[in-house]
Amino acid sequence: MKPQRVTVYCASSNQVHPEFHAAARRLGELLAQAGVAIVYGGGRIGSMGQLADGALAHGGTVVGVIPGFMQEIEWGHPGLSELIIVDDMHGRKRRMLEQTDAVIALPGGCGTYEELFEALTLKRLGLFDRPILMVDARGHFQPLRQLLEQFIAERFMSDRHRAMWQFVNSPDEVLSTLASFPPWGLSAQSAVLA
Repeated sequence: MKPQRVTVYCASSNQVHPEFHAAARRLGELLAQAGVAIVYGGGRIGSMGQLADGALAHGGTVVGVIPGFMQEIEWGHPGLSELIIVDDMHGRKRRMLEQTDAVIALPGGCGTYEELFEALTLKRLGLFDRPILMVDARGHFQPLRQLLEQFIAERFMSDRHRAMWQFVNSPDEVLSTLASFPPWGLSAQSAVLA
């Protein structure tokens, strides 16, 4: 199934290696060219800005979701298709997961990981059934991959939970991977105790 709308978690740092920004821009371009709308954190700098600019340059639809305090200090991207202002970070995460066909995480810091782990937790509990995909630019997600395997090895999660996520090496693999993502039904609540 081709997604119509995806949520992308990414970072706002301008200090990172240029390959991270290049990956974000490329993802934006590819999603726009495929007619896939993007929902993201609404920022104008770092990987956030590159993602949005890449999509907008190719006629894409980009929806930003940003807390009011961030908009007040002018963190928001001024050229988006839509900018939704919410009360707080909790509201931002909730709004970004509404009516999305998939979650894509680009490399990032604590904010990106916090959003990603909330999506993983909701999926494990059977409250979210969409694909969760991580773009492993520059091997950024290798420690996370090892940590998730450790969760499984130490029985904090079961082998079946491994089907909740996938990793790809570049943005060029995103759409084909999403198209073949294994289903995760909302009946997955039965796997919580597994």
